[in-house]
Amino acid sequence: MPRSQSNRVWEIIIGLFLVVSGLSGLGVEAPPAILLVLLGLFLMVRPAQQYFQTQNRVRSEDVYYPAEQPTLRRQSGAEQVYTHALQAVKRAGLNPDEVAVLPVDIGVMAFKGDLEPVVHRTRPVENDVDYVQPFVQLRLPKKAVGRVKFEILDSDGQILFVHEDNYQLERGRNLVMPAARLPIHDAQAMHRRWGMRVSADGVRLAEHAFRWAESESRRMRRHIQEDGEISTELRAALAENRLQNMSLDELLAPQAEEDISRQRQGR
Repeated sequence: MPRSQSNRVWEIIIGLFLVVSGLSGLGVEAPPAILLVLLGLFLMVRPAQQYFQTQNRVRSEDVYYPAEQPTLRRQSGAEQVYTHALQAVKRAGLNPDEVAVLPVDIGVMAFKGDLEPVVHRTRPVENDVDYVQPFVQLRLPKKAVGRVKFEILDSDGQILFVHEDNYQLERGRNLVMPAARLPIHDAQAMHRRWGMRVSADGVRLAEHAFRWAESESRRMRRHIQEDGEISTELRAALAENRLQNMSLDELLAPQAEEDISRQRQGR
């Protein structure tokens, strides 16, 4: 049992003892007995509050926000450890305070055309990217040589990407990326979040997850019917946008043509 949980159990036991002692002494010495009861209740309630606060914090840290909001959990000098990386370690069944090789940052890099790659830690990846490439930053207490394996799973749990290679890791922080990328296409299941696993020499180090977001181009294509015609909804939106952007000359042009036509008819 972790030390924090053990301390909570002892506080509850002591608090229960004080409550029982205080209740048994109410008939003899009321003021001291009441103090014992109150102190006992305090010792019993505080661990419960700490537990629920911890659970709520863990659940809130597991939410994937629409914007890139990775938070720093621990700092030691120049060292920075991301909260989502610690959560990935816990999902792998490890205690971040006890592991020798600690992932301090994790995510994927998204590639689209000739644009610069975009790092995604907690922000959803747009579903029109061309490739994704996983990465992890590992903190080591000393130099080491070993095999690091990356895996990416889709929404249905199907493994789409596996790459394992030897790495020479230095003491301190090491950025590790596979020498391969996963191509992204429309046929892949993107309705729920994807999983990413990192292992070293057969030991699971982290289990990260990321979501997909519909891109602007995909949203536009949803309004286009299969035969290439523009849907009624999109046609109305385009017409509204067209009217808003028309110049004064364009707005007066139909009226001018009508005036010329009337003049010709009157001759």
